[in-house]
Amino acid sequence: MLAGRCELDRLVDDVARLGSRGLPREQYYAEVTARLRRVVPSDAACWHTLDPQTRLMTSDAPHELISEGVFTADTVAAAGALLIASEYFVEDVNTFAALASRRVPVGTLAHATSGHPERSARYRDLLSPAGIPHELRAVFVSRGRCWGAVHLARREHQPDFSARDVATLASVAGVIAGGIRASLRFDAGRRAADTTSPGLVVLGPHDDVEMITPPAYELLAAMRPPAQTDDDEAPPSALLALAAFTRGRPQDPDSDQPAVAVPTSSGWITLHSSLADGGTPGRVAIVLERAASPESTAIRLEIQGVTAREREIATLLARGLTNPQIAARLVLSPYTVQDHIKSLFDKTGVSSRQELVAHVFLDEYLPELAAGTPLTSTGSFAR
Repeated sequence: MLAGRCELDRLVDDVARLGSRGLPREQYYAEVTARLRRVVPSDAACWHTLDPQTRLMTSDAPHELISEGVFTADTVAAAGALLIASEYFVEDVNTFAALASRRVPVGTLAHATSGHPERSARYRDLLSPAGIPHELRAVFVSRGRCWGAVHLARREHQPDFSARDVATLASVAGVIAGGIRASLRFDAGRRAADTTSPGLVVLGPHDDVEMITPPAYELLAAMRPPAQTDDDEAPPSALLALAAFTRGRPQDPDSDQPAVAVPTSSGWITLHSSLADGGTPGRVAIVLERAASPESTAIRLEIQGVTAREREIATLLARGLTNPQIAARLVLSPYTVQDHIKSLFDKTGVSSRQELVAHVFLDEYLPELAAGTPLTSTGSFAR
């Protein structure tokens, strides 16, 4: 049975109001955790953002795991590496990618292992040594796209999470997904003032850092959660997740190389990865850059509710096509194109094509994004 109807309605309303405020992610997580804890008690929570394209983890917020003594600022990076291993390197239960594919993207460790948590590599290597026998996980999905995830922990003196807890969290999962998107929209509005050059990191087969260029240090520091110590040079979880994904995908020289956009408090950082040439198999080279990319641009549009067709039209608008040219290019009627453009303007809060380009693409966004949309003709910004 769910939490009381009035209690659940209040939780949904509270979380929905939080999402509408566009809070920075760390603040949003803290506010949601406090309200969720009134209905689903937990000892600590750890939040993550997920890339909606690949479902890879792009950031984590382990502040509560540190403040509650589950890990320390010195050990949290090693714990994050173990988490990445359970997500991408070994078979395990309730991975975030697996939960995102379910009708109800919420699950407990106990249910997934039929009461034998020792069957889980995450439990054996990470949770049990940390004194966390009980785990509840959720992925937050909106319109089939996953935006974030949370791990809720209970210590040994607490009862395990119940079916009621699962159902309660599932009832607010969609609202939380919208809130995370709103927070990402807030982050996407930031642009770093610096012009840091791209950095390069080469990870060995076991994720040891074999090489790092000077510009990469600052970019890596921006990606680490605030709770992590300043002198901790362990690769952030987004790098580890992308490296694992790169090693596991079929190596087709003609296919695009994996890339994800990572939100940080000072703007977005795009990661591009490929297997390093020569040497030991499993080495991964990752380029980090603050410059905008198709990945970060697509997410900027998507977090504002822009559909795939509208993103396509936005690209063509930015390249200067008129409505009839767009209609011919996409085999649509001019009236349908005009409806999509009106929807684009409404969702992004602009009133003209020029304003759309300035607001979304910000000058240098367009060339890379448009490269995937070949055209046979160009036009002006005339309606």
